[in-house]
Amino acid sequence: MQDRCLQIVRCITRLDRGQAGDGMNGFQGFNREDRTNGLRADRGERAKAYFSRPGFERPLQAVWDRYASFGKARGNAVVRNATPEECEMVNSFMGWNVKPGGDIRLPLAAFERELLESAFAMTIEELHAVLTGEPLLTKSDRQQLDRQEWEELFRIVKGKLEREEGLLHPVVADWLEQLKAGKADGYRMLRELWRQYAQDAERELANAAAAWNLLLARHLGSEQRLEESSMQSIEPLLGGLRSDDSRLDGSLDRSGPASPSDGLHPIRLPVLAALATGNPHALDRNVPAGRLLFQALRVSARRAVPEPGQDQESEVRCRADRIGQMGLISQVDRTGQAVNAADSAEAAAGSDSDSDFESESAGTPERDSSIEEPEASAIEADSLASREIYRVAGIADDDISTLVHVFIPWESGGLSILSLRQIERMKQVPFAGDLYVVENPAVFSTLIDMTERWLEKGGAFRLSVDGPALLCTSGPASAAALRLLDRYVQEGPRCGTLYYSGDFDVKGIEIGNVLAARYRGQFRPWRFDSQSYAAGSRSSNREGVRFSDEERNRLKQMGAVWDDSLCRAMSGIGRKLFQEEQIAFYMEDWMCALEHAVAGVSDSSK
Repeated sequence: MQDRCLQIVRCITRLDRGQAGDGMNGFQGFNREDRTNGLRADRGERAKAYFSRPGFERPLQAVWDRYASFGKARGNAVVRNATPEECEMVNSFMGWNVKPGGDIRLPLAAFERELLESAFAMTIEELHAVLTGEPLLTKSDRQQLDRQEWEELFRIVKGKLEREEGLLHPVVADWLEQLKAGKADGYRMLRELWRQYAQDAERELANAAAAWNLLLARHLGSEQRLEESSMQSIEPLLGGLRSDDSRLDGSLDRSGPASPSDGLHPIRLPVLAALATGNPHALDRNVPAGRLLFQALRVSARRAVPEPGQDQESEVRCRADRIGQMGLISQVDRTGQAVNAADSAEAAAGSDSDSDFESESAGTPERDSSIEEPEASAIEADSLASREIYRVAGIADDDISTLVHVFIPWESGGLSILSLRQIERMKQVPFAGDLYVVENPAVFSTLIDMTERWLEKGGAFRLSVDGPALLCTSGPASAAALRLLDRYVQEGPRCGTLYYSGDFDVKGIEIGNVLAARYRGQFRPWRFDSQSYAAGSRSSNREGVRFSDEERNRLKQMGAVWDDSLCRAMSGIGRKLFQEEQIAFYMEDWMCALEHAVAGVSDSSK
């Protein structure tokens, strides 16, 4: 294939010198001696002038496309609904009499024969080079060049890392090889970026690899370490790997980044990004490098090796629990290998796709064994799952910005705004019985307003310390909200029922599904079922906001964990129903819960 590309380049060179390709004899009025003497040096310009006339653009493009498909003058180039100008040009050159409005079927063999016998004496490939300044690459030519340029991307990145870091960790090197071969998560995203912006792809891949390489760097003092000068300021932040850590010699399937459980100091993601790339936002999840690193860490956590002496299956299950329960790791196979839900479904379906590097000359297409990134709903909806990926890798997440609003009526002050850091470090969660969770801050505030008026009338003195608590997620449940609910469910002194209410729209169902699946034993819909939706839609005398066709299609394909008929009802009625429209019902239910807590205190005191 490389010889063929060189042949094309030489062909262009001969044309620039005014020489024709081999085997081009017999054209009108000229012979080989004339050509070699340079008497035809201007034929390229004459060909440009002739074939640049209006009417040749579509026929020539059809010729290029057909030739590229076969790699030779074979088959027909088809021009649909030919214009008068196109018919005139083709008729003039080919000696035909085709009429406008019909299709022109131009045999490539006949077209090339006319070219060779004409005053231009060129092949189709030579004509393309003259008119465009580029070789006419066949499909196999393009795939070969594409493969070479793709491999060059990884060669450049590996060379850059080895020069700048001094040591490329075997895990990172193996990950790069798998990514190059299309066998690692993030392949499709990187390849699409590379197709559009090759330089951006090189930068993002280098950033992700440099960050992971830095994360896996050995403790200062090891024989195989990063350069001492660069590690001295980094080591206190990174913690490094233990000097006796045998995982340095492992592969991607047998090792992974160090985690806090290994006794190493975690590092904040922006700090890691700044140290590895000079940009604290280079590894954010909304940039390619951040997504590449996350996918690499996700797979590494899924394939982590058990600690010495620990049962493999129990360790994998432990890892699975840490990473999350919402579809990130769905099962453990008989070998103890954690299996991703998306991977399992793909394997069960036996799905394969043709490789981007499929070659006709190879006879059989290569198989693309790349692993698709999991659906966002499986990980992104459960905000704790993605955080556990980083934590297992030894990267400390942002535990300050994620907040949850909690209102406990009998507590001093009542309203609390808790960060994930506070929730994880509190010795015990506040006493509460049933938890009432709303998505909407306005509804949350309205219920607090009503409660405070009730408290001013003396309700607080009669309220039980295990009465209901009110919690607001402000949209999708944050990591702080999920962690607080986790702690109530797992260790609360008296955890009752988790009542959840959301908007009757696509996003509301998605949020509800996360909570319903996570807290199956305690979850109850709060005015959030098909019956409540139908009643609310009938009682409203306003048109409201209608579902788009796309939203209705999504509703038909999804389902509510707690009510099989809800999404069908929403799609059928076609109207969104928001929490603000249901506020009177929430106020009634919440006040009943408060009064019930008061009644419970009264009964127990008798």
